[in-house]
Formats: sequence, structure tokens, C-alpha cells
Amino acid sequence: MKRTVIWVTRIVPAAAIVLCGGGLWFASNQLLFPVWRGVTKNLSVCTPEAARHWGNGCGNLRDTHEFTFSEVKVPSVNGYALPGWLIKASDNGLEPAGGAIVLVHGGGSDRRENTRFVSFFLSQRLDVLTLDLGCHGEAPCPVPGVTYGHRESRDVLSAYLYLTNRYRKVYAMGSSVGAAAILIALPEMPALAGVIAENPMASFQRLIGEAPESQSMPRWGIELLMQVAMMRGRFDGLLSPATSLSLATTTPILFIHSKQDKVVSFKHTQDLAGVYRGPKTVWLAESGEHSTVWNVNRVQHEKQIADFLSST
Repeated sequence: MKRTVIWVTRIVPAAAIVLCGGGLWFASNQLLFPVWRGVTKNLSVCTPEAARHWGNGCGNLRDTHEFTFSEVKVPSVNGYALPGWLIKASDNGLEPAGGAIVLVHGGGSDRRENTRFVSFFLSQRLDVLTLDLGCHGEAPCPVPGVTYGHRESRDVLSAYLYLTNRYRKVYAMGSSVGAAAILIALPEMPALAGVIAENPMASFQRLIGEAPESQSMPRWGIELLMQVAMMRGRFDGLLSPATSLSLATTTPILFIHSKQDKVVSFKHTQDLAGVYRGPKTVWLAESGEHSTVWNVNRVQHEKQIADFLSST
């Protein structure tokens, strides 16, 4: 009996630790390796749901031939090359562009997400660069995992440097993690003509702390989960859009967010706009899920952006 009691007192805590560790590993996997509507880490899969949001062929220009484009490789300061598509107005029957815009996709997504915007920006006399961030689409992944703007911000900076060597006027538009990456890199991109930040998060910690799934967890559990995710993803959590926006003051920013967004609350955008002391416009759409404001508000979405571009 005594041996049994000793065995139980040892095995039960050990089992609890294993179960807890397994739960943390699974939860951190969800954070580090999100999958947007069934797409995978290349451009070969097009689920019906992704096609519903991204358009014909899930926006894969190689298959749809919707636009004439060039395959490009953008050298990243992260140490690899980012694959992308450069779509020029002059190659698509329009007047030569007066500038360019880089479109930055969200976490777990890829460059196809932004094909739906190409026609509009070409009409605004902007050439369009869409690319895969590290660990997305066809991009290399030396350190696996989404870092919520940390490593991705260096990819954005690299795209900015690539375009500013070729165009007089450069803009950037991003969604979710893509928007966070642009805002984090903003102090290092002083010549950027303007930013369109759609449903950005204020910080990784706030995003996770306010997530519906976190509301049933004790605070120490949330903190431990974030630490595990950052350890596995090799980022420290110190960079954030909120911090970077307090250091930049000159670049015009158009903030877009849906009040119905259940992934990132529109209050993040309100607070980010409050922090930013530079020129800004805020549009809080009444409808639209996360990263789908354009899909349900296309006319107003494009008007907001057209007015913003004409003012910069």
C-alpha cells in the first residue's frame, strides 16, 4: 500500500505536467502556424472558401492570367529572397504608373490574398508588388512560425527598399499581421508616401490576452502560452505597432477596421490612431469579418482608399 501511495504521488503530478505541456504545445502551434481558410504553405491549394474571399482561382495569377506580371525575388534583410509578383500598369494596357504599392498579406495567408486589389490600384496609376512573407506561400522558412509583425517587419522593410530604388513614390497596404508588420517598420521607412493599415493589432500580447479563447484561462496560463510561443518562434515580443507609431510622425496613414471583427477588435485601431501623432484617417466599417472589409463594402472601401491616395 505504501509503495502504491508513493507511486501515485509521483505519477499524478508528472501526468499533470505532461498534459499541461501538451496543451501548451498544441495552443502555441495554433498561434505559430495559423492556416487561413484551408490554404497551405505554397500556392497549390485553393479551397472553395478561400476562392470565395480571394476570387477566381484563389487569386493565383499563374492560373488565371488575369494580369500580365513578372515573377520577382525581393532580397530580404532576414537573409533570404521573398518571391513575389510585380504587376505594372503599362504592361496591362494602362498609362505608366506614377508610383508603386506593396501589398502585404495576413498571417497564415500568401500573396494571392491581395490579387483582388490589383485592378483598383492599377487604376490609381500605381504598379503593384505582392509577395510572400517569410514562412508563407513559397517563401523560405529558416525559423518556422508567424511572429505577428516581428520578423515580418524586416520583410516589409526589404520590399520598401526594393521599391524605393525603382519608384519615386511608394505606398504600403497590409492586413492583420501584414498591417502590424508595416506599422512596426514605419520608423525605418521615412520616404513612404502613405500606409493603408487594415485591422492591425496593437501588440502580440494584447491580441492574445483579449482573444475569446483566453477568457477562460488564468492570467498565468496566458502569460505562459505567450512565452512558449515566443520561445518556439524565436521572437521577444518587444516590437509592436503601438510602440513604433509613437516614434513616427510624418507618414499619412489610413486605418481601416470592421466593427464586426472578432479576431482583432476595432478598439486596437482606435488606440493605434490615438497614439499616432502624424496625419491619419480612420474608417470603421459597420460590417465585415476579419480581413474581409473589401468583400462586403467594396465601393466604400475603394472610395476611402482613392480619397486617401489623392490627398498624399
